[in-house]
Order: sequence, then C-alpha cells, then structure tokens
Amino acid sequence: MSGMKSPGPRRFFSSVRAGATGLALSLSLGACGGDDKGDTDATGDSTVGTQGSDGTDGTAGTEPTGTDTDASTDTDGSTAPTTGAEIPADCDAFVSPSDDDVAALQGALLDAADGDVVCMAEGTFSLNTEISISANNLTLRGAGRDLTILDFSDQDLGANGIKISGDGVTVQSFTVKETPGDGIRGDDVADITFDDISVEWAAKESMDSGAYGFYPVGSTGVVIRNSRVIGARDAGIYVGQSTNILVEDNEAYDNVAGIEIENSTGATVRRNHTYNNTAGILIFNLPGLPVQDGKRTLCYENIVENNNGNNFGIPGTAVAAVPPGVGFMILAADENELRDNIIRGNRTTGVIIVSYNEAIGLEPADDPNFDQYAEGNYVHDNSFEDNGMMPASPVDGVAGVPAADVLFDGCLDPDAMAMDPALVNCLWQNGDADYLNFDLCGGLANKSTDLEPVTCQHQTLPELPAG
Repeated sequence: MSGMKSPGPRRFFSSVRAGATGLALSLSLGACGGDDKGDTDATGDSTVGTQGSDGTDGTAGTEPTGTDTDASTDTDGSTAPTTGAEIPADCDAFVSPSDDDVAALQGALLDAADGDVVCMAEGTFSLNTEISISANNLTLRGAGRDLTILDFSDQDLGANGIKISGDGVTVQSFTVKETPGDGIRGDDVADITFDDISVEWAAKESMDSGAYGFYPVGSTGVVIRNSRVIGARDAGIYVGQSTNILVEDNEAYDNVAGIEIENSTGATVRRNHTYNNTAGILIFNLPGLPVQDGKRTLCYENIVENNNGNNFGIPGTAVAAVPPGVGFMILAADENELRDNIIRGNRTTGVIIVSYNEAIGLEPADDPNFDQYAEGNYVHDNSFEDNGMMPASPVDGVAGVPAADVLFDGCLDPDAMAMDPALVNCLWQNGDADYLNFDLCGGLANKSTDLEPVTCQHQTLPELPAG
C-alpha cells in the first residue's frame, strides 16, 4: 500500500479528463496489436517446450452521484469535470463507467503514482484493449466482485485483460469477463495480490475462452484469495515459475484445471473448492521452462469434487493430456504434501502421481537436465469417496474399472540410490482409500495393490510464512 507517502490531490476520471491519454494509448496498441490471444514471451505455460499465454464481496466507498460536467480546477492547475460528490476517503482516483471506459480507466492508471489507490464505481466498464498497471504498490479496487464489471467482450487490441508489471500490486473486488487471452496476468513481479476477484467466460467448454483466469509467472510473493474463475481453457487459477505462494479460499469450476501450480517452489494451497473441472488441482513440473525443479506445494483442507468435465485444452499442451475425472494430479514434481482434503466424486481417480512420460500423451522432454520422476510426495489424512467409478481413457485401460482412489505409475529413477526412503511416495492414514501401482515403466507387467511399500511418513511441510 502507500505507506507514509505525502497526501496529494484526489482525482475523478472520465472520458473528458483522460481522453488525450487514452487516444495515445489506443494508437500505441494499434501499432503493435493483432489477433494474438496471449503473450508470447518466455514465461510459464502448460505448453511443453514452448511459451505462450496461450469469496467474499468487498466494498470501496460509494459511487458519486450527479453528472455535472462543469470544469473545476485541480490543485495541480489542470481542469477536471466535477460530479457533485467527493471521492471516497481512501481513494486517490475514482473512475466511473463513461462513454470511453478505456480512456478513463487506463488514464487513471497511467497518472497514478506509486502507492496510489485507484477505485472503480459500480457498473460495467466496456473495454476493447488490454489494461496495463505499471506503478508499484498500486491498488485497483472495485465496489464489489459482483458490482464492478470489466467487460472485454469487444476486445481487439492487446493480449490479456489486465497486464501487471509493477511490484506490490493488489487487484481487488471486481469481475473480469470474456477476455480473449488471460484474465489478469503478472510477469516477473514481486508481491502481487488477487483478492475478491472473479474471472469468467460464459461459454461452457469453449476453446475460444482465454487460457488462464489468473496468471502470475516468474514472480515471488503471490497471494490469490477469496476469488473465483469460471471457464478457462487451461487453468483457472495458475501460478508458474514462482516462489512464496498462497492460494486460499477460492472457487474454481468449469475450467480444464481448477488450480495449477507449475514449476514453482513453496506454495500453500488451502481451503479452496474445485469442482466440475476436468481436473481439480494440478502440481506440475515441466521441461523446457526457464525455472525448473518445482517442489514443496502443501495442499490442505481443500474440497476437490466431481471434476468430470470434458478436456477442452489446446492439443499439444500438457493440460490437454489430463483425462477427465481427476481430483489431484502430481506430474514430475517432488516433495509435495496433500493432507486433510475432501476428495470425492472424481470419476477417474482421486490422486494420480506420474512421471513425465510420452506414454501418457506428453511431448518428448528433449531436456537432458530435466528430472522426469515424481518423488518424495506425501499423501495423508485425506478423505476419499466415490472416486474412480468410471475412469476415462487411458486410465481405464491401465488401472481397470473401477480405478483406485490413489494411482501411481511405478516409475522410479534408475540413477537414484536404491531404496532411498526420501524418494518414496508415501501414503498414510487415508481411511479406506485403495491404491494401485500400475507399473507403467514396467510395461504394466507387475501391477500391485500392496500398500506396504508406500505406507510411510515424510516430514510435513511448513506453512507459508505469511500464513
């Protein structure tokens, strides 16, 4: 937030005040825009070996009344339209829907100083370009998640809905709808917070929806809380190549993946509800990305249920290889912990732990330094119910019908020290959950339901420091 900054003039923004800024912005975007529906810089994605982007309601003051557009003079000597009301006390700028919402909103954000709070009134902002936030420690706040709507249905410029490049940015209490690319994206930033935000696409299982709702990548200090994502064609809530992550109290449904932690280290994922996705929660480590060796994600007290939606991911991406009906999937990631979760009604399986393997539909890794094995994971004290009742292909062919609550592909690193207990994927006190090692790397020849080799414990992961 703003800390001890000196108070400055607070500002109303409309299409009149921000028109010149908005026009310049539109011309700039027009020069570099196109039909790309996601950024193409080298950041995380679920595309193997390539890069691309492809709750509780809060309030913030009150909407000003009156529409008087007589000019008044700001303390900086410029003129601005008056509206007949005061800016909310904790806002440095206040934006209302207008005839030119891009000019008004982007103008306020471009004029904002580090530490400012830019507030948006109730109503719908119609936006046809990507909105950018570059100031540090800035807060962009709506009047409430279901009250302030940023509608990108007519977007034809820019890759995403909102693009964040400043550190310490908080977005809070509004909804983003119908972006052709990612909903809200942050690249290589520190201390980014998504709070009480919804990102939505109305069409169900549509490949025309954006890839990600939230997309912080290459970042440290990521917080996503009290938020919702509906309809993403990759992951609703995604964090990639990042550290020090907290994802809590969110809702994700009708996405391919509800939540995905990818090539990241030190995440806490807690008290989320994921349902009606293809898969509930993914913990992936993929080759070909600038940051490797993702590990140590702690998932607890999540409800992961009825994730049986069709997979409408883009062919060739890692997420497109996930079979419908998966609760949790750990892919080539180490030392993760799943505890005290409710895992039910996922028709393929509750938890599947697999190595990165072409045999499950993934592209060749083509990276000699990539560790393809999933090792040292700890699944304990979870509740399993009605999983695996109608497994999708190819799991049905390798695991049978019904499939077990917990599946492991049996693939072990041949170069690792034999019988190293730290590398075992341990199961402990998961009630009546059943288990199958389907021996993928042995050609399915030695399948086993014997729990004894995996009945063990690892040291539990610490809470995220901020938790």
